[in-house]
Amino acid sequence: MDDGYFDSYFRIKTLLLCTESFTKEECIILQSLLAKLDIKSILKVRDKVHNKYRIRISKTSMDRVISLVKQYMHIDFLYKLKI
Repeated sequence: MDDGYFDSYFRIKTLLLCTESFTKEECIILQSLLAKLDIKSILKVRDKVHNKYRIRISKTSMDRVISLVKQYMHIDFLYKLKI
């Protein structure tokens, strides 16, 4: 629940998962697992020099993410879903 945040920069209104501790290959595996849950995402370069990446959840998948995780989230973290 803690390694990510709601991003409303430029009105994108989506989630960023802070996956900098994973390798690019591991991030791709995580993306494939999200895709199996019908969650679209893209891999964003966070730090080119150190090969650090973040996963951005597609805006079109936000309803799906919320429906899957809301019931498991602590009330103090619901703001990360902008609800």
